[in-house]
Amino acid sequence: MKGNKLKMMLLLPVMSILLTMAMPGCTGCHSKPGETADDSLPLLVARIQQCARLYTTEYRVRKVVTHDDQLTFEGNFLGHEFSIDIPAGDRKIAIPINATLKGYVDFKNFDSQHVRRDSNRLEIILPDPQVELTSTEIDHDKVIDHVALFRRRFSDEELSDYERQGRESIIRTIPQLGIEKRARTAAVQLLMPLLQQMGFDTDQVVISFRRDFTPDSMRITDLTKPGL
Repeated sequence: MKGNKLKMMLLLPVMSILLTMAMPGCTGCHSKPGETADDSLPLLVARIQQCARLYTTEYRVRKVVTHDDQLTFEGNFLGHEFSIDIPAGDRKIAIPINATLKGYVDFKNFDSQHVRRDSNRLEIILPDPQVELTSTEIDHDKVIDHVALFRRRFSDEELSDYERQGRESIIRTIPQLGIEKRARTAAVQLLMPLLQQMGFDTDQVVISFRRDFTPDSMRITDLTKPGL
């Protein structure tokens, strides 16, 4: 009989993060000559809609999945249960997994409900930031394993299953990465020049997410799944 143990851990105490600022979809985020704040909010909404998808962050995460199982013999003798580890019956493996995450804000469905204005204040409520898991791969050169003499080696199917579990573990950590804060910062860097060009007083502009938004509310898409 086997005793199995699967662990997820970071290779380093802190996730390795690479931040990139990109605005590839924002071809329409520029005002035309003569347009001002007096041209009304619908024009502002239309300009922001043209920004399409704004990629704000890229995270490269390295996760280590460890697996440990020991072949044991269990039984009952004279009413006493026992469990004995069989010599040369253990298997261990540590599997580094590299993953890439991309955070973005999609302005495609931005509309007038995302804009609030009173006499001296303009509030722009951003769409919820979203995250894509774009790639995962096992660093095969850095896999470390120990297989006892009388045990079979880890199969490709087992390695694929450990990669899947590592991917799921990475996805569970996404709300802790602060992607929503970076998404907001990038959106401010994009929208403030646009507002200035249209004649808005940016000192009286507030850019935020919806009040009940939390990092757990983010939509996460796993693009590494078969069929996507």
